[in-house]
Amino acid sequence: MAGPVVGIDLGTLNSCVAVVRDGKAVVLADENRTTTPSCVAIHQGRELVGAAAKRHAVTSPQNTVIAVKRLIGHTFESNEVRAAAERLPYTLSPSPLGGVVLEVGGAQLTPVEVSAKVLARVREVAEKALGETVKQAVISVPAHFNDVQRKATKLAAEYAGLEVLRLINEPTAAAFAYGYKKHKDFTLAVYDLGGGTFDVTVMRARGDTFEVVATDGDSYLGGEDFDYAIAEWLEQEFKKDRGSDLSAVAGARLRLKEAAEKAKIELADAEVANIDLPFIAKSAKGEQINFSRQLSRKQMVALCKPLIERTLELCQRCLSTARISRGEVGEVLLVGGQSRMLAVREAVKDFFSKEPRRDINPDEVVAVGAALYAYSLSADTLQAEAHEAAEDAFEVALRQTEVARKIVQEVEDLRGRPLDDQGLAARLQTLLQATEADGAAEFEHTDPGTLGPITFGVGDPEEDDSPRFLDNTNAPVAKPAPKPAPAKPAPQPAAAKPAAKAKRSAITLKSKPARSASDEEDLPTAVKGLKDELLQLDYRAAELIEQLAADLGSGEASKLMEAAKERLNESLTSAKGASEEALQQIKTATEHKRARRVNLRDVTSLPLGIASAGDLFTVLIDQNVVVPAQLQRIFTTNQDGQAEVEIRVFQGRGKTVSDNQLLGSFILEGIAPVRRMEPKIEVAFRIDENGILAVTARDAESGLQQGIRIEDPLGLQQVEPAGSDEAAEVPEAGAEMEIQR
Repeated sequence: MAGPVVGIDLGTLNSCVAVVRDGKAVVLADENRTTTPSCVAIHQGRELVGAAAKRHAVTSPQNTVIAVKRLIGHTFESNEVRAAAERLPYTLSPSPLGGVVLEVGGAQLTPVEVSAKVLARVREVAEKALGETVKQAVISVPAHFNDVQRKATKLAAEYAGLEVLRLINEPTAAAFAYGYKKHKDFTLAVYDLGGGTFDVTVMRARGDTFEVVATDGDSYLGGEDFDYAIAEWLEQEFKKDRGSDLSAVAGARLRLKEAAEKAKIELADAEVANIDLPFIAKSAKGEQINFSRQLSRKQMVALCKPLIERTLELCQRCLSTARISRGEVGEVLLVGGQSRMLAVREAVKDFFSKEPRRDINPDEVVAVGAALYAYSLSADTLQAEAHEAAEDAFEVALRQTEVARKIVQEVEDLRGRPLDDQGLAARLQTLLQATEADGAAEFEHTDPGTLGPITFGVGDPEEDDSPRFLDNTNAPVAKPAPKPAPAKPAPQPAAAKPAAKAKRSAITLKSKPARSASDEEDLPTAVKGLKDELLQLDYRAAELIEQLAADLGSGEASKLMEAAKERLNESLTSAKGASEEALQQIKTATEHKRARRVNLRDVTSLPLGIASAGDLFTVLIDQNVVVPAQLQRIFTTNQDGQAEVEIRVFQGRGKTVSDNQLLGSFILEGIAPVRRMEPKIEVAFRIDENGILAVTARDAESGLQQGIRIEDPLGLQQVEPAGSDEAAEVPEAGAEMEIQR
């Protein structure tokens, strides 16, 4: 069986994992907390991940990686990396192909590797809670993540041993969690302000189709920036008091940021927060310096106001793109830890002129939505697997029932025959040999009632459709019983002629049920019929064996009778367990059959295109186009006799390529050397449901074709010719193209 498919929110500061059990979303806990810090530390050559790494950050910030999501998929020369380098306590350096390398604790790590370690820890949390191996996941990413960032996230998951069924945008996942149980139409705006990123998404639900109308965001705008805004104010206040600058002291800067975050949280419920930082620095004479400040909520709001206003500008741009007025938005959903800030809630309320939803945990809702979508994607497979498991269990029950039936019928026949001890022993020996091949206790039933390490959502979904989630524990879960191997058919003993005066029970044993249980509707009836027969067998067997044992002495027949009794009890126990398991699997299959199958239509977050003559950015797939999508355009050469063209692929909102991010490049060779403007080069963009791009270029005259799909972002770039699985080296840059007029 494929096993559980989980939903993972790979967050900037914290990650979360959830799964669907019994039709309800369950958030799985890590050390009694529902989130895992997205943190990796190197301590004395030993790797720490999660909560242990975050604790280590306090004493050794230069050896601890936090918020690596802000770096993933970016080049070393990007503005995002430059901004991060000014704040981080460890060194960033360029990789050979222009990516980022983090130098931490004597080790060199890429953002993909750090993310993979976090995902491996999240996978471990899920496996510990579920008691079984987790191999597949739906993973959320910020809606505005570009192609390289999405591929980098997918690659990190693969390094962590996870098959990514789908990448889902974070606000889309949150909207999915909100609307999965609501069988009604709605228009929803998701305001997602997390630790490092901001997204806003407008979604419509019409029947079983969930459609993202528009999305927008900023990959470098989140709770971290709110913390830094306060921390930088504290730096300035310290400089006013002492005349010295703490910006170059890594340990002091980290303490200021931690104090800023703590004060920010306190001001959610208080008007004033006291910030005390003993021994924050040393004077020129070597004396320890203490520092304290009082921060009011009003001051904090003033410091963070530009950041909040930036989120609202993006909200307005998203609504304008969607061509939806604020009044058309039925509900507003707040997602991400930073959305808890009172000033943020008030600003969102004023912008949309309605109170945002506050009954959903903003830290867990994305993972819950990813898990629900994972369940929607895998429900058909899970249903088929559960039904197959039910059939397998039913086969075991049939075989073990047949063993029990043989023993009971033979013992019943023996009671009516005038055999001596030697004759009884021979008959019993034949019986034991005849049932040997069928096996005895080959099925160990796992009581589904023991599967309870986690607390499910409260409330009847029919009465309250909003997802509500409780904390969970880490208790281990019993593993499901392994699928039994089919037993060989038992040799049939020679039929004995009944005695003329044999005593018979008033209870008549049923004949073996017909094996027509392949149909889902027939199987429950067949299993229940088998259970009825097992009850009769159990009752009749006890009576017969007791009566026959009383007639026997202490000879060989008595010993063999005990062996037959043990074989019977084992077979009955196995048959009962198998039948119970079959019924449980039937119930599970029925639940999977009832799962809601939803058509989720997401959109591209940024325009995708190529460079043409004059550094122009020519868009092939625009922003907010429903995915999967495919589009092609005709280009031509820029020079006479040009035998090759370079296809440079970019993503972004800028009008020139220098304002956008390069995703990759490849060269189409073998073009007929004719006059400029004559060749016709068809460039095709295909973007899949994960938002990942593949590009091909074809010369219409010769039919030559070349393509690219970057699977190792900012690492070894591979070029794949169309129809070939072999990768080639990236050639030297060729001449540019221009648009066919």
